Amino acid sequence: MGKQINKQVFTKAVYRLVRAIPQGRIMTYGQIAALLGYPRAAQYVGWTLHWSKFEDVPYQRVVNRFGGLAAGYTRGGREAHRFDLETIDGIVVRDDWTIDLDKYIWRPPSSLIPKLEHHTLLEDLPFAVRHP
Repeated sequence: MGKQINKQVFTKAVYRLVRAIPQGRIMTYGQIAALLGYPRAAQYVGWTLHWSKFEDVPYQRVVNRFGGLAAGYTRGGREAHRFDLETIDGIVVRDDWTIDLDKYIWRPPSSLIPKLEHHTLLEDLPFAVRHP
């Protein structure tokens, strides 16, 4: 069985990392999941951000692995995602709804990456994130 981690611990770590993304930069769902030690949890990162009720989490700064915008963006789909990236962050969105990852990707210093290994891993949570 793969390791599992408490949903709340992982969610807080996602929020902390996304809050650290500088204005004008982006990260991918998979990049965030991998940096937190759960490379197969990219979709969970997306759900976490989609359901966030915190106004201080700049979730517009997170895109898919191709630099694509979220069709299910909470504030109104891809059009709203584009608007937020362009007006809040000054990021250029191409006509195909993607961003130039080489230009805008942010690679955080290790000091900003939450260390989840210091938390208790739980084996029997029904809503745990898993990877082998």
